Amino acid sequence: MKAFTEDGTLFLVPETDLVASRVEEMRTFFMNQLKSFPEERVVVLDASGIDIVDSLGVNLIIGLYKHTASELKAFRIVNAEEKFLKVANFFRFASIFPVESR
Repeated sequence: MKAFTEDGTLFLVPETDLVASRVEEMRTFFMNQLKSFPEERVVVLDASGIDIVDSLGVNLIIGLYKHTASELKAFRIVNAEEKFLKVANFFRFASIFPVESR
């Protein structure tokens, strides 16, 4: 996991699948990053390297979106690959926030 800022945007990069065994660790890390960079107005989840998203991974994504929306920040997913896009389409993420493919 890593995070970085660029031009008013906070990039969150899981670098691994969003599965139950990793979700709590990721949630803690991502929330700490959101608290550390409150001035960033856009939050981007970089989905490169994510192949598997289980139900807790979906909850993590929705939770990130809800948290950023509550702070009036924009949220989007970038670099989504085919397997991730199937999950995103099934849960209709694009009807809630932008999902951009690689």
